[in-house]
Amino acid sequence: MDKSFIINGKEVRVQDFKHSHDTVTFSYEGKNYFYSLISRDGHEMILDDKGGRFKAAVATANRDEEFMVIAAGKEAIIAEAGKKMKKAASHAGGLTSPMPGKIFKILKDAGSEVKKGEPILILEAMKMEHSIRSDKDGKIKKIFFKVGELVQGGVTLAEVES
Repeated sequence: MDKSFIINGKEVRVQDFKHSHDTVTFSYEGKNYFYSLISRDGHEMILDDKGGRFKAAVATANRDEEFMVIAAGKEAIIAEAGKKMKKAASHAGGLTSPMPGKIFKILKDAGSEVKKGEPILILEAMKMEHSIRSDKDGKIKKIFFKVGELVQGGVTLAEVES
């Protein structure tokens, strides 16, 4: 079955997508991909792609039905294409936590100018660091948490105004 995903804002279509309890297979741009689930502990898992094993993590879906996926050191926001997608944290320019975690580092203070895509703070979750980036050019209106504070998934971490 063909399946489309939104990955970092871009629609990606894969062919022959199959997902079972312990494997995922698909074709993308003429290349076949096969992943076996070796072990799973909550949201963290070890996958094998016949070329080696790597750690991956998938967060619980947020209220926009998007998932944060971390694999092989790369981060992506994935949502199934075709469903109505809301811009992440579109309410008042807020930036939300993709999963529960701890505020590791604040890179910009309230009042700072930021460009779209510029990191504002670092969230530590599932033994990995996640950059929370500005969704637009503007000024940071408020950062709602301090370094070391625990946050739930889907909560607003910072607000950027145009």
